[in-house]
Amino acid sequence: MTTSSNSANAYGAQMAKYFTMNQPPHVAIDSVVSVVRPQLAITRLIARSGIPERTASIPSEKAYVVSVHLNHANSGEWELWTDDKYTKTGAWPVGGVAMCDLESNSSIRNPGPIDWIHYHVPRATLDSLSDDAGVPRAKRLYCVYGTPDPTLHHLTQTILPCLNRPEMFSQLFMDSFTLMICSHLVGRYAQTHEAFPRFKGGLAPWQSRRVVDLFHEHLDGDIKLETLADECGLSVSHFARSFRRSFGTSAHRYLILKRVEIAKALLSETNYSLVDVAAQTGFSDQAALTRAFANVVGATPAKWRREHSRRRSFVEIPKDQFLQPHE
Repeated sequence: MTTSSNSANAYGAQMAKYFTMNQPPHVAIDSVVSVVRPQLAITRLIARSGIPERTASIPSEKAYVVSVHLNHANSGEWELWTDDKYTKTGAWPVGGVAMCDLESNSSIRNPGPIDWIHYHVPRATLDSLSDDAGVPRAKRLYCVYGTPDPTLHHLTQTILPCLNRPEMFSQLFMDSFTLMICSHLVGRYAQTHEAFPRFKGGLAPWQSRRVVDLFHEHLDGDIKLETLADECGLSVSHFARSFRRSFGTSAHRYLILKRVEIAKALLSETNYSLVDVAAQTGFSDQAALTRAFANVVGATPAKWRREHSRRRSFVEIPKDQFLQPHE
């Protein structure tokens, strides 16, 4: 699990340099700490001024940058250009992830404050681990930007206290940590060269992950059942039956429940108005949020907030608050 050394690789101070190119003079990275090993590099970047202008492109290399947000980003704040294809995210909670293939031509813009952990993962590391495990190599890693990943967030939290003390990261620890990170990335986000087997009775694991990602991308419901079915390689009727078997409810009901769960996190962890919460969770207005919330929870958002508010500065959504398919 080794890669060639290159001072231009996208981690540490070099990553900070890429992000501040093309920025106004007042824009600066407030803090950069990193732990660098050949098989995995970990960088934390904090910039209170954000990145108000589109960054320069990061030079191509055979690696991924997997980013974990440690602060909440509002809807539409985070913009991405990949090979000139433009993407604008919805609300990005704490623990939300992004995946950038550094062989593509990528640049970003985020005018709000940022606090990120970036994992620089060489393709050679992923291929070596896959070969050792006897599983197909990942063709690519993919996720919708902002996808909540409680597992990766938890692993990240375990190393935060030690990032400014690189001597704490022994080779054995880094080998173990790299194995955990990369096994999770391949298990959840990999698309392989081999065809996926067809599962009877419900959605296959990769189909379930893809549908959850699409719902996160389209919280407002602006996606057709036909599109969901096409993404899974199924007919609409087969998809509808399989979805209900996997998730225990219809696709539409699942989306409503997901919106309400995210709304609960925003209500308890932020001071957003109900209008803002509605906008962040895909509801057309406050009235629509109130109706759906009361139907699911049995109380209005205002009443629920009074009973569950916590004095916290940003959103943190526990793992069990995200609906997952039945085993």
